[in-house]
Amino acid sequence: MDYATELNLRYAPYADWEQHLTLEQIKAAEPEIWWRSPEAIRASRSDSGEALSGVHLAIDPGHIGGEWAATEGRDFVIGPEDFRVREGELVLEVARLVQAELVEMGAEVTLLRNSATPLNPKLPEAYLTAATERIERPNEVSWASLLDYAYALKQAMNRMYAVAGELEERARLVNEEIKPDALLSLHINAAPWPLDRDGAVKYSLVDSNHTHVLIFGCLSDAELSSPRQKEQLAVKIANGSATIERELGQALGLSLGKATALPASKYNGKNAVQLAGHTPYLWTRNLMLLRYVECPVVLLEPYIANSKESYPRIQEALERRHSGRPLAEGDILVEYAQGVVAGVLDVYGPGAGH
Repeated sequence: MDYATELNLRYAPYADWEQHLTLEQIKAAEPEIWWRSPEAIRASRSDSGEALSGVHLAIDPGHIGGEWAATEGRDFVIGPEDFRVREGELVLEVARLVQAELVEMGAEVTLLRNSATPLNPKLPEAYLTAATERIERPNEVSWASLLDYAYALKQAMNRMYAVAGELEERARLVNEEIKPDALLSLHINAAPWPLDRDGAVKYSLVDSNHTHVLIFGCLSDAELSSPRQKEQLAVKIANGSATIERELGQALGLSLGKATALPASKYNGKNAVQLAGHTPYLWTRNLMLLRYVECPVVLLEPYIANSKESYPRIQEALERRHSGRPLAEGDILVEYAQGVVAGVLDVYGPGAGH
């Protein structure tokens, strides 16, 4: 691999990476490699074997849901009679559907979670010291100011526990215990809420609806200044996961685009970059899970949950599951799962690589 080219085009296209990282540091990294490439898995499979035998995938149903959905900022509703839209619960349903399909075809599939319960073994109180460093103390001492301060500390602790701490634990499980051939992290995207003339948030549905997938990359100078992030970047480049992430991201981007019939998402800033010669559905970003997980990892972001097109479909999916009625043709969660399964088959299936 040409490390300099990868850094210029994928990992740090907007940063002066040579001021932070040398090619010798990357070459000196000695990462553990437990996963097999799609090519190696297909080559080891007998002609009479199942379509996905020999593949071990881990699936991360993103976020948590349940009582933690509000803390995660992944909980909203529009109408008073509507079901609450909690991303963690929606993608857990998708993950179960994907797991069932892939296992039937011979794959080993490990879900990182199977309920709306955090995996983080710590307690929120473990983040108190870090929270006090982020929350400004009140300038005046009064019952009201102290209560506000205590509430802000609690909110900060809960968020550190349920977001950053949770992601750290999920990455640890993948890297140290599960050790799959690749990780798929399932999410559903959302757009910022519109504002009224006074700048207040309006909880009304938006017009845009699109889809994309993400792989690791696009670090800024500030991020490269972090010793930990710089070390993680060196490991991710040196361990060879980049090629598999490109292949998986390409296939999943195309399959989700086909399944959803949605256009590709677009980033206008410098926090993401498209890879030349790849589908417009594939972007690189420096997200925590993408950086922490050492094996190939792809993060999926189909749909805009608070869009005029997707929100009614989500409501119908939730209502039918709640009432026990048969799922509608074109159920949005089944559609999502079908797109994931198709992408996995395109990479690990018998006809892949030709």
